[in-house]
Amino acid sequence: MAHLIPGKLRVSNDVIADLAGYAALECYGVIGMATTDEQGGVARLLPANKLRKGIGVSSEGGHVIVNLHVIVEQGVNMASVVSNLTSSVRFLLKQIAELEDVEVKVHIEGMRAS
Repeated sequence: MAHLIPGKLRVSNDVIADLAGYAALECYGVIGMATTDEQGGVARLLPANKLRKGIGVSSEGGHVIVNLHVIVEQGVNMASVVSNLTSSVRFLLKQIAELEDVEVKVHIEGMRAS
């Protein structure tokens, strides 16, 4: 049985990024997280152990903003992937980190054939 414990829960930006990254990888149509080469502007798929590089987390007065840079599967409906990804990340952050006010911004950096 769960008991309420008084106090505040503080979650670091790295933990939020990890949670968001794992939620993103579970979404249909998402191949993985991406990073963009600043000189050439080319998106590169990140390995699963470097998810944080493709995720930006910031906060403004209790409002958390998560920027996800993803590579999606070619041929998927991007609007559906973005909607599913946004709701999955919000749900996981609410359930695990108890964050209520989360804005998720999805940046599709590229497409890859499966």
